Amino acid sequence: MLAPIFPDIRGCFVRAPSLLPVFGKLGVKARVAVLAAPVASAGMVPRLRALLAAHGGMVLKLSVIAWTILVLGAVFFMMHG
Repeated sequence: MLAPIFPDIRGCFVRAPSLLPVFGKLGVKARVAVLAAPVASAGMVPRLRALLAAHGGMVLKLSVIAWTILVLGAVFFMMHG
């Protein structure tokens, strides 16, 4: 049996795409077992993570204020420089 044909926008008839698998041998791939284990961080990273978890909103607000002051200061010095 021939593949069914469908008209496209231009009115030409195109062949339907093949339903055969494209990747791997007959489309079957071996599963790879991956075991994710958390890595214990040492040093300052856990303390910073805990600090951000406790005060993340305040840190965000302060960083936005600092960025705004930095941009306004740069504009001021460019205008008067």
